[in-house]
Amino acid sequence: MKIFLPFKKDPNPYLDEITNNSVHTYVYDNYLNYDPSYNFVHIHWPEAIFDWKEPSEEELNILERIINKWKRKSILIYTKHDYLPNKGTTINFTKLFDLIERSTDVFIHLGKYSKNLYEEKYPTARHEIIYHPLYSMSYCILDKKFARKELQIEQEKFVIIVPGNIRNYAERDMMLKAFKSLDITNKVLVCINMHAELRYDFPGRTMLKRIIDIKNIMISHFKKNHGKPHFLFTYGFQSHKDLELKMSAADLVFIPRIESLNSGMFFLGLTFNKIVVGPAVGNIKEQLKGMGLPIFNPKQNLSVSNALKKGVQLSMCHKSFPAKLMKRYMPKIVAKQMDDLINDLFMSGVRLHIKEK
Repeated sequence: MKIFLPFKKDPNPYLDEITNNSVHTYVYDNYLNYDPSYNFVHIHWPEAIFDWKEPSEEELNILERIINKWKRKSILIYTKHDYLPNKGTTINFTKLFDLIERSTDVFIHLGKYSKNLYEEKYPTARHEIIYHPLYSMSYCILDKKFARKELQIEQEKFVIIVPGNIRNYAERDMMLKAFKSLDITNKVLVCINMHAELRYDFPGRTMLKRIIDIKNIMISHFKKNHGKPHFLFTYGFQSHKDLELKMSAADLVFIPRIESLNSGMFFLGLTFNKIVVGPAVGNIKEQLKGMGLPIFNPKQNLSVSNALKKGVQLSMCHKSFPAKLMKRYMPKIVAKQMDDLINDLFMSGVRLHIKEK
């Protein structure tokens, strides 16, 4: 089968783990370059269709006409990664999500929570669960001692890593409070793309900026107070090699999300055989509970701190993960489930709401 992915190839290797193990052909291209030879159109992140920029009303109208064209010859599949746009719930981003959802023939969910939620919202579409794969072929697991030496982290330190973007002040504050609450002297917090502190504004700042820019002062102050030996933060794009080093050097993965449907950080943690601590929200809750990992209420600081402490204890006890549960996240298993779904949709001739001409 030919499957059209109407967006640029994403730096996140999530899709590589599936497409490289699939018997089908996946093609990345601009949404305008669709042709009827594609059996399926598969959307993952609606924002990616417009290169992560908010579409105009005209672009949304064009996309709606193109979707109608897709559905004459192809089945539209949508893997539901997020409740809402990562780039903000602006009017047109929200309209984009709504357009994709109500046009979808087959929803793929990464957990039961998502399936139950959207099955009720869109009962005429088909809903299937296909789990997020591990990043088995995308990253190399390095020796912990070597990784720490390269990063200049002392070997005896307990290292907690947040391997995803910090999106807002609430996530940042939750993470820092939980880390500081740990009664461990030799601790290090590693954070990838810590950028939430860069947003600082107030009335009159533009005028005052001619004399002094408070924003830059706040940035410098934050960085000064969150440097070595207890913090290792980066503030932008993280290279593949650096992420491998930092994940290999870590003891525990912390997911500081508050209202998220899914998190690739959980699967990155499992890939590197790390204890993962995360919020009891969305599909993340069932994934963590399934592995016997600590969960927390992200709106209660004490709950977050207690879960992180449990995570430290599990890491020190060298907790292992159930092989049966790990197997279902293996890329070959996930890719086969996707292939089987594609084959079933095609062979059964189920066209759902597709308009035939």
